[in-house]
Amino acid sequence: MPEPRIVDLSDEAAAVVDHDWHVADESGLLDVGSKFAEAFCIGVNSEPNRVALVRDEGMSREEYLLSITPGQVEVRAAHRPGFMHALATIDHLRDGAMLPVGTIHDWPRLPVRGLQLMVESIRQLREDSIRELVRSAARHKLNALLIEFGDRFPFEGEHEVVASQSALTRPQLRRIIDEARDLGLEIIPLVQCMGHLEYLLRHDEYADIREEDEVRAQLCPSNPRSLQVWAELTEQILDFVGPCARVHIGGDETRQLGHCPRCATRAETAGVGRLYADHVNGVCEWLAQREIAPIIWDDILCAHPDTMDHLHEAAEVMYWDYWTTQDPSPLLVARGSGSVVYDERWDTEWEGGLSEVTRRTLERFARPVHLDQDLTEAYLKVYRDYLGDSLPRYVRALPYLEYYQDRGRTVYGAPTCSGNHSFWHTLPDLPRHGENIKVFADRCIEAEAAGLITTAWYNRSPELLHFGIVATAQFTW
Repeated sequence: MPEPRIVDLSDEAAAVVDHDWHVADESGLLDVGSKFAEAFCIGVNSEPNRVALVRDEGMSREEYLLSITPGQVEVRAAHRPGFMHALATIDHLRDGAMLPVGTIHDWPRLPVRGLQLMVESIRQLREDSIRELVRSAARHKLNALLIEFGDRFPFEGEHEVVASQSALTRPQLRRIIDEARDLGLEIIPLVQCMGHLEYLLRHDEYADIREEDEVRAQLCPSNPRSLQVWAELTEQILDFVGPCARVHIGGDETRQLGHCPRCATRAETAGVGRLYADHVNGVCEWLAQREIAPIIWDDILCAHPDTMDHLHEAAEVMYWDYWTTQDPSPLLVARGSGSVVYDERWDTEWEGGLSEVTRRTLERFARPVHLDQDLTEAYLKVYRDYLGDSLPRYVRALPYLEYYQDRGRTVYGAPTCSGNHSFWHTLPDLPRHGENIKVFADRCIEAEAAGLITTAWYNRSPELLHFGIVATAQFTW
């Protein structure tokens, strides 16, 4: 798993790759030959009975062709990820020294496929469990980890006070990052740029940049020092993690926007969307100057669509929705117009037409309305064309994918394997999470989105995250 695309394997014939075999490395890549030799416990030369690694420039980045005969295992790929995925497939197929004879031609359907490691809030994530998840992610052909360190990053110097007692040490973190990169996983740090900063703003050293002094969760976007502090924290993370193509800047659930007097005045004159965008744009520009793509959660963009008119051109959008479990969907996440809703006729005349998972999701999270009457005019003006032709009974699942794309944005999907509280026989709601990941993956593939990263938020047993890895791998490949 994930299930390969094209498979033709024998149930009867097998190759026995024992110590008489050798690796013939023609890949031209630094460590690919040694990886295969280590996996098979054999040497590297060109003798008969060989594992042949052949560079094929006509293949895409993660594509590979695996051909197994009694006297040769040939792997063809153009880049290191393709060879590493082939090695993962071999690991799945092997029964001791035996491999089934045949061919596998394989490649992914989404470019970015990943899992979130919420190190900040999942306090049970320690070095050993993180590294187990890293290995599982690579073995299942994921290629990205979205890591939110929060106060568990070992900040130093002026910001040393931010690091908690459970912060990972620098040697621990070095081992995690080095192993992830060696296994072909991209590290995408997530550093919140406005909200969800309780771990920072509880310290009196940062009292001057709080938006308000009760919840203490959000930076004041009107205070120039807010951007300065964010940049200094982010710089420490990037200096340690090393080169990153992308950084997630958060930006979700900024519920205190416009609370402080200065922000209140700005929100009244320019609008909440502009207040938000001005601060986010400073963050995006800081990253863009370093040739790093900023990724932002989509909920504020969706609730305040005028924000899109002012958002920095480099910003990429990560669209999250943890409630949609089928396509078409009776449930609509109408941010800015009633939140999670469905048409009330599903409780009467349409009753019985839903899966058990979707029905339970409606009962637990959604509010019944008249979808053809209660959505606001302002909401429909922006989003009606994306909701599909079956309103009010159904809406197109995850309709904002194409909305953001039509505005020129790179878009990633973000379902969850541990988000929002509902349970299944006292366990996390694995049926809802599985359906949510599946529908999101299908729609991202249909829309040709940039990728999908499954989120996980709650301080639960790290072993539960393996479900997110396997489901994401299977449905995105």
